[in-house]
Amino acid sequence: MKYYPQIIAFNKAASTLGAEPYWDYGSTDERVECLRALGDVLTEVSYHLHANAVLPPATLEAWQNVADPGIRELRLPPSSGSVLMSYLDRRIEQLIAAPDDARNTGAIGITQPNRADGL
Repeated sequence: MKYYPQIIAFNKAASTLGAEPYWDYGSTDERVECLRALGDVLTEVSYHLHANAVLPPATLEAWQNVADPGIRELRLPPSSGSVLMSYLDRRIEQLIAAPDDARNTGAIGITQPNRADGL
């Protein structure tokens, strides 16, 4: 069996990812950075999924119908890349927007009692 450079690259990437199945994210920033890097991989994989018609059109259409409005309103047929990347982008945006201890500014939010009241 002849191995083409693309196949070797995919096998190497799969081996690298498989060597660390349970990554330890030290912070939200690390998780976001990892997801952005995964986006680079997902872009390439999505292209090949689409080119080889791996995901059924009905599945892509259903995913597109529940995706972000920008994806739902595309006037193009759904593709693996547009659908999968929209979900990945949404998750990255959620992580960035969510407050966590690493981004704590010390400001009192609506879930904390007002310290001036002595509570």
